[in-house]
Amino acid sequence: MNKKQKIAMTIARIAALILLLLVIAYVFVRIKRDPELATAENIVKLISQNKIIATLEFTVLYLLKGISMVFPSAVINIASGMVFDFPLSAFISGFGIFVEFMVMFLVGRFLGNEYIQTIKTKYPVVEKVDNFQTNNSFFVSFLIRIMGVISYDMASLYLGASGINWLGFIAGSMCGATLNIIVDGLFGKYIFNPFSWQLWAVVGIRLLVIILAIFIRKVIRNKCVTKG
Repeated sequence: MNKKQKIAMTIARIAALILLLLVIAYVFVRIKRDPELATAENIVKLISQNKIIATLEFTVLYLLKGISMVFPSAVINIASGMVFDFPLSAFISGFGIFVEFMVMFLVGRFLGNEYIQTIKTKYPVVEKVDNFQTNNSFFVSFLIRIMGVISYDMASLYLGASGINWLGFIAGSMCGATLNIIVDGLFGKYIFNPFSWQLWAVVGIRLLVIILAIFIRKVIRNKCVTKG
């Protein structure tokens, strides 16, 4: 990544972060003025009542989150589950993440191959996944998402910079992210009822996903050791 690219990325991240902070400040002020907005029944009033506009509002949040890289997508997935009924929350989150993936993938293309080594140095397991199945863009994209080794934003940048096939990238990425989208959305739906069995069932599923990710990482490490 050359100097001009670094400057462009820094400016974009700062701008996105400022906009996110303004959104958070807006929500905080609204809830402070009207505490009832923090309830399951009224939190939906924080966004537009028009479903199309509300979807676009969340999509913008996903984009700002992706560019700023300040917190995981799960935060917005859960917020979507808190505001919308399931499965609408999953659809809105899925659309937002789809747009986020595409934009960050294109940014990765812009950054080029130099950016790849930066990510591989910081996250060595990414290189192991890449070496494990370098010719299958769908499989590599799916594995990186389901394993959760790096954030969605960083993964999209890496995969874009690596020059993999676009169709395989988006198909594998969305398949790998779908389970998290559903689980996070359901968690948001039941978060206002901490003693409900549904919430703890969702927590149990989340733990199983983590265990699955750890298992996949172990398999890949073993495969790489065998190949080596």
